[in-house]
Amino acid sequence: MDLSCGENIENSGNQECGSRAVDMCIAGPDRALDHDPRVILNLLTLERAHALHTDYFQNVQIDIQPFMRKVVTTWMLEVCEEQQCEEQVFPLAVSYMDRFLAQRAISRQQLQLLAVTAMLLASKFRQCHPLSVDLLCAYTDNSVYPQEVRQWEVMLLQRLNWQLSIATAFDFVEPYLARVPWGRSNPLVRTHALTLTSVCYTETEFLLVPPSLIAVACITAAARGLRVRMSINDLCVLTRTPAAAAELIARHVERVLARETQPQEPRTRHMHSHKQTASEQTQLPDTPTDVQDVHF
Repeated sequence: MDLSCGENIENSGNQECGSRAVDMCIAGPDRALDHDPRVILNLLTLERAHALHTDYFQNVQIDIQPFMRKVVTTWMLEVCEEQQCEEQVFPLAVSYMDRFLAQRAISRQQLQLLAVTAMLLASKFRQCHPLSVDLLCAYTDNSVYPQEVRQWEVMLLQRLNWQLSIATAFDFVEPYLARVPWGRSNPLVRTHALTLTSVCYTETEFLLVPPSLIAVACITAAARGLRVRMSINDLCVLTRTPAAAAELIARHVERVLARETQPQEPRTRHMHSHKQTASEQTQLPDTPTDVQDVHF
């Protein structure tokens, strides 16, 4: 039996990211898990146990609108990227937030507080070095206070029934690619698929789509974009998903990607003839996305 360590020793050890230590010791693929059929079966079981079955914007939330979720999840993604969080932290935090919003109505002023609390819990669950409460509050321009986060942490745990192990679309990407013949032909397929998955977690249209199907769609869209010879049927066999449904979601992912990457119209198109003063010019936020400056 081979019990050797497959971690990337060259990048091992802790590195500093601002005031936070980042664990850079990364394990490689596990061949035993790659060929174990129980992995995907267990993930599918976990997915069904925590699936959302209703659109909480219509049945639970009164004050919060879909575009507000888009704003706050985009901000969460930028914070996680800037802090070099583990890949699983962002989708897990969004999953915690969605499960909470499906149970309890909150005001729009509490949405960023909920997002901060969800990121704190997800980083504690998935990282060796979790994000600190003070750091997360600083990303809100201190509009959220540490004591509030600590109170909401307990409340969020209670609402989640202390069930923090949730299957996200990120969990399915690696097992899928390990089990299809073309999965390892281009290493960029995994990178692009994970990027597309992150985009999907910021879009309300995918709120009720199972994580396993999101993973299939993102892998398909990534492989097509890289011109990798593939078949969506290979992925559908693993999840027992109809190929037509997977193809529909994959095309929707491609449309969302095209929409998100299209160039923005220049702001100078409708400029007035007079000069703008310094106070009239747009100011960039100190945080990645300052959701406090968005008028809901």
